[in-house]
Amino acid sequence: MGIVAINVSHVYLTGTPYAKPALTEVNLTVPTGAFVGVIGPTGSGKSTLIQHIAGLLRPTSGTLRIGDTVIDVDSKDLSSLRGRVGVVFQYPEHQLFEETVIKDIAYGPRNLGLAEDEIEQRVTTALEWVGLSPELAQRSPFQLSGGQMRRVAIAGVLAMHPEILILDEPTAGLDPAGQRELLDRIYSLHRQRNMTVILVSHSMEDVSRYAERLFVMAGGRMVLSGSPQEVFQHPDRLREWGLELPETIRLMERINQELAVPLKLDRFTPEALVEAIMARVKGRGGL
Repeated sequence: MGIVAINVSHVYLTGTPYAKPALTEVNLTVPTGAFVGVIGPTGSGKSTLIQHIAGLLRPTSGTLRIGDTVIDVDSKDLSSLRGRVGVVFQYPEHQLFEETVIKDIAYGPRNLGLAEDEIEQRVTTALEWVGLSPELAQRSPFQLSGGQMRRVAIAGVLAMHPEILILDEPTAGLDPAGQRELLDRIYSLHRQRNMTVILVSHSMEDVSRYAERLFVMAGGRMVLSGSPQEVFQHPDRLREWGLELPETIRLMERINQELAVPLKLDRFTPEALVEAIMARVKGRGGL
């Protein structure tokens, strides 16, 4: 399911002395099955934007098209998005409330009115997707580790089989290994199901590893967009907006200061940098 935003603006408390613009004429296009990143400093409008995409907010002006659903200031019934757009907010484990893991994951599918055998299958599949043992199904989610609780909460969203998955800082508070494993699993699921994924993150490493296109927000506006290669060609502008280049790029820049022919990367990951260095060593007998 694709997304198109045309001149989307949003003002909180509009018509009052406390009116506050949060989005100003934002335009973006996310094709069906794409994995994109939304980056920007705190207060840049990222969260407001994804709430519009999820159908939780209506624009003050402008139009969004989410699949075949159009959202504008006059939209009333957005129930057609229910189950089709899933949102994993920061620290989603805080949303857990049922007495067992299986009940928590089943809550969303049950609200869709699905048959019990379909609900059971979705719960089992969602547990597999997030790497949790079926043995945990009857446990209380509050008896699990923090990382396991995070996975249960995400499994509950995935059990809805969303066509669009929005991830708002999904790895916050996890150790580096846990962050990588979680995003690897989501990326694999994105490829398997052709699921559109929007990753909102402060981690330049995460968006450079997984996203095929980046949208940079600042001051409620879309100030830059393009492939990671295109966006990271503007380090001064990114720093102006309070963002840094991924560590891989910064390390490559330091290496390139010593080379007559600079290294170039198609992917900004540590693995890609190591591959480029090794290829140079093998091809030239050294850097």
